[in-house]
Amino acid sequence: MAATGRKHLVRDFNHFITCYLCRGYLIKPTTVTECLHTFCKSCIVQHFEESNDCPKCGIQVHETNPLEMLRLDNTLEEIIFKLVPGLRERDSQSL
Repeated sequence: MAATGRKHLVRDFNHFITCYLCRGYLIKPTTVTECLHTFCKSCIVQHFEESNDCPKCGIQVHETNPLEMLRLDNTLEEIIFKLVPGLRERDSQSL
């Protein structure tokens, strides 16, 4: 796919592949099972240190331990890595 075509495609999907909290591309996309909103794993874990509510819709995720209601979305992660060349390498370097 030509570079300009890929940029246009990524722009069309940005809403679905960016984190509501940090506004960057989803890194280790993690879905809240109660409402199905997805965030970077580190962003949502940090958020749940302060709150039990989903930061996007406000639903109470779990009364005492919201981390139990998180699931990693490996399929979405692979889609993002295919849409955004070099992101996998940047993610690996940040570890």
